[in-house]
Amino acid sequence: MAGHEPNFTDIDKITSLKDVVGELVYLNIHLEKIGLNQFKLFNSSYYIVTTSVQQAIEDNYFDNPEFIEKFIVAFARYYFKAVIDTEKKSLDLSLPWLKVNEYATNKSAPKFISLMLGASAHINNDLPQVLNTLMQNEDTEALLSDIVKIDKLLMESGKEIIKTFEETNKVLSFLKRNFQFMYYRPAMYTIRYWRIIAWKNYRKLKKQPSYIQSITNRSVKIANRWLKLSGVLS
Repeated sequence: MAGHEPNFTDIDKITSLKDVVGELVYLNIHLEKIGLNQFKLFNSSYYIVTTSVQQAIEDNYFDNPEFIEKFIVAFARYYFKAVIDTEKKSLDLSLPWLKVNEYATNKSAPKFISLMLGASAHINNDLPQVLNTLMQNEDTEALLSDIVKIDKLLMESGKEIIKTFEETNKVLSFLKRNFQFMYYRPAMYTIRYWRIIAWKNYRKLKKQPSYIQSITNRSVKIANRWLKLSGVLS
């Protein structure tokens, strides 16, 4: 762990898309310095997607831009809390995010695994909870189309994301350089599928609050599969 206290922004003070982008920039610079390198690829990818959403709002891509900004802020707070809880070694860190730290113990693990573990924790576990909080007094069907529009931005961001890192595994590195569609498309379509399931799980959670345990259990199982794959590919 680094020898200085990280200057995390108070989560309660992150209230705008601009605040989210600013915190992601800070983390891009400081994650490795404070011993949280396992979040580095996910964070840089998060920045790419978030700035894509930011530009889309400016381009009038969404029908409900105010809601999308509120959604992005609420969603990002879950991620920032996971980073802070990890740095502080807090017992409040959720189990799906804890799996990202398990990845960090395997120094030869493929880098893309850290991205998938972060995405799994954030989408499979956090997203249903965020939707459940935000949608209490909203017309969910009217807003669903804008949530779905983010999927297109995610897919488009994939090509930019894979340019930000290199794999040390020779086979993965070859695929990444020469057959990008085989390397990143399965991952991006998996993330898109997770988002669909997260929406369905939000509906279940809305009807039955105790369903949160099933959501967490599923997220942990998915993470364990990616950790197992990480061991095979190491």
